[in-house]
Amino acid sequence: MWRSRRLLSRAAERRLVAAIGAAERGHRGEIGVHLEARYPGDGPLGRAAELFAALGLDRTADGTGVLLYVAVDDRKAAVFAGPGVHGAAAPEFWKAATDAVARGFAAGDPAGGLGEALAGIGDLLRQAAPGEDVHGDELPNRVTQGAPRAGGQR
Repeated sequence: MWRSRRLLSRAAERRLVAAIGAAERGHRGEIGVHLEARYPGDGPLGRAAELFAALGLDRTADGTGVLLYVAVDDRKAAVFAGPGVHGAAAPEFWKAATDAVARGFAAGDPAGGLGEALAGIGDLLRQAAPGEDVHGDELPNRVTQGAPRAGGQR
């Protein structure tokens, strides 16, 4: 279970779920989005790595999971990608994705910034993991928010 503090409106969350679906078309990857108020530990990338596993993105058949992570109150974002995707892009690509998130939040349109980042990630996945997704939609298209409760993963 996830703690219930809502960091996006329900309308913004619906926009993002649709953006995840669009970004997942035309390749074998899976994309997750997670928001929480603050990241615990050493930094947002480390937290993204923890959540990548907690959300099951590490269990995609081809190692093509990607997590877009945002610590809203800390104003930090990170992208963590599985082994089938990580090396497919230069570090500048991942920075451009997090910069899109920052621009959206700064403009008062977090869903717009996240959607822009998701579109770019989808384009990358169409290059890195092209083809029909023979495994189907391995994970639900959703935006998770908050921190896991003690003893709970999802």
